[in-house]
Amino acid sequence: MGIETLTFATLAPSLLLLAYFRSRDAYPEPARVVWTTFVLGVLTAIPVLIVAMPLSGLVGASAAPLLRGAYEAFVLAAIPEELFKLCVLLFYVRRHSAFDEPMDGLVYGVAASLGFATIENILYVMSGGMEVALMRAITAVPAHATMGAIMGYYVGQAHFTPARTKTLLWRAWWVPMVIHGLYNTPLLTINAARESAQEGALTLFLLLLVPTVLIFAVVWAVRLARGLRALQLAGELTGEPLAPAIAADLAPLVTPPGRPASPLWWLIVLLGGLIVTAGALFIIAAAITAYAGGAMPTELVIATILFGVAPAALGVLLFRLGIGRLNQHDRLRARAG
Repeated sequence: MGIETLTFATLAPSLLLLAYFRSRDAYPEPARVVWTTFVLGVLTAIPVLIVAMPLSGLVGASAAPLLRGAYEAFVLAAIPEELFKLCVLLFYVRRHSAFDEPMDGLVYGVAASLGFATIENILYVMSGGMEVALMRAITAVPAHATMGAIMGYYVGQAHFTPARTKTLLWRAWWVPMVIHGLYNTPLLTINAARESAQEGALTLFLLLLVPTVLIFAVVWAVRLARGLRALQLAGELTGEPLAPAIAADLAPLVTPPGRPASPLWWLIVLLGGLIVTAGALFIIAAAITAYAGGAMPTELVIATILFGVAPAALGVLLFRLGIGRLNQHDRLRARAG
């Protein structure tokens, strides 16, 4: 499989997650600023490598698997990665005029985090292949997105509540850092145990810990987005959007009124995203095949339309339908509340 296909496999989940969080913003952020934040997130891989490489040999292969796994998870990954992603939010996003309400922090946090996740995935996938791409699409990419959402939430709170800025910015770093480290530690510990032939009963427990941390982070990030969106919609109903400082003060207390949206719409969003990714991968794989052969036979054109273009278009429709229904439900719930 070509590098182009593998690269797209790592990019598609990031784009879909970014589209989801941006669409949940009642006042969507400028595309130029979002993409600049995404690119800056990609570039954070450079200082992360500069910091991590000299430290990578301090804990050797002879160390206990749990110690080695925790060291790699926190010192080599979680601490520097979350720090430099936070720098993007502090030194670019917070200084931009587009950052004018608490929800913006969450959107830009997701953008910066997914930028880093994309370049990290490309590096992993180029050595591991499609299996790694698919696995990380449903695990590592959502984890990065949710950690970015949590970080951005606290940055948004800090930006509009000056009296608590230092405390909230500290949380913006250490909370996603701890989640990141707890998510990575089991995986890296298992790898260390396999390399040292020390696998045992601990492996099963660690494997169960990974989805537990991921689900916790996803639920938290979705609830934060729902709460901030509820404040936006409450301002729309009064005709006078809440002042950013007031919204920031209320955000930790908000529970959206009414019943949550039907799980059906969440399933449609997820299904649409998966179909888009699968269809686009088929299109690119067909293009690479045609390029290598010097021509695109009729059979391949028909197959590309049936298994690439049509599913991708259907996936986009389902993805947009699901998000549209979720947003519509939020508006109806806000009016009822």
